[in-house]
Amino acid sequence: MYESPSRHRGQHRDPVGAVLGAVWAVGNAVVIVLLGVIVHNGFDPARLGAHPAATSAPDGTYA
Repeated sequence: MYESPSRHRGQHRDPVGAVLGAVWAVGNAVVIVLLGVIVHNGFDPARLGAHPAATSAPDGTYA
């Protein structure tokens, strides 16, 4: 019988490797999406011009 050139005679498909590869790919996609959300929220236009010290109450130590 003719075997495909990419697979050797005794080599079989590895379902565990395929599942691990899929989990790895999905995990990378989730991390990229979460980092994108963090960056997007960090550059919120409403907060870019605001100064944190101006929005906080004085602590009273210099009174």
